Amino acid sequence: MSDKEIGLDELKRIQTRLLSSVHEICEREGLRYSMGGGTLLGAVRHKGYIPWDDDIDIMMPRPDYDAFIKYATEHDDVPFKVRSYETDKSYLDLSAKVYDPSTILKDDNIFGGEQIDGVGIDVFVIDGLADTYAKAVKAFRATTFKRALLVAAHWKKFFRSKTHGWHLEPVRFAMFVLSRFVNKRKLYEAIVRKYSAIDFDAVKYAAAVGGSYREREILPQEVFTSYIKLPFEDREFYAIADYDKYLGSIYGDYMKLPPEDKQVSHHTFTAYYKEQDGQ
Repeated sequence: MSDKEIGLDELKRIQTRLLSSVHEICEREGLRYSMGGGTLLGAVRHKGYIPWDDDIDIMMPRPDYDAFIKYATEHDDVPFKVRSYETDKSYLDLSAKVYDPSTILKDDNIFGGEQIDGVGIDVFVIDGLADTYAKAVKAFRATTFKRALLVAAHWKKFFRSKTHGWHLEPVRFAMFVLSRFVNKRKLYEAIVRKYSAIDFDAVKYAAAVGGSYREREILPQEVFTSYIKLPFEDREFYAIADYDKYLGSIYGDYMKLPPEDKQVSHHTFTAYYKEQDGQ
């Protein structure tokens, strides 16, 4: 029997269960986290998923991220698996993934048709940068080229972006070609080594260096260290208290809906439950 495909509603139920599990661990262990990106926007504007979205992102300051990965990998009763460089040296993404091990994903663009574990949520790291905005921008830009190469190195083939304009396609293609000749592990380790050396709690500016919004991610560190709870679907989860500053920096007028032609998911994967023995 072939694996059973997971529909959108079930995909979201799996993701929110995972978020609930992460939330419970973070509350119990005193770890900081917040919904991030489109997930935080969805919580503020829709009290749940953005209607056309199909993923969940959270973000953690570097010290809390490191502690969370350590906890999740050292406790057998954790109801999920973690994919990160710490758990798998072949996983070279700047964000970690918490996933349901009974599921798999298939994505021809990123994975070349291979099946990997599984339906999950992304955990982005908030890294400290510097004590002034100008120095923070400089620190952020110091790895821009390396980060772009690392992203392109994950692609099994070149594909048209759903989120970037056509004028950027030649740049994306050039990065794809260059990425065929780089050592991905050395790239990853150089990026992480630079930001891990900065004390997150001792600087005034920080950002999700591995995020999608580039320098719009750079904000006062205090934005990422004060939290409230916001409703998301049928539960409440943590969000940065000054979400207005964060969402305004990333999206501008974030309460305004985008044009209908932009109301599309940018993901290209298909999700399945793994075939059970004896079925």
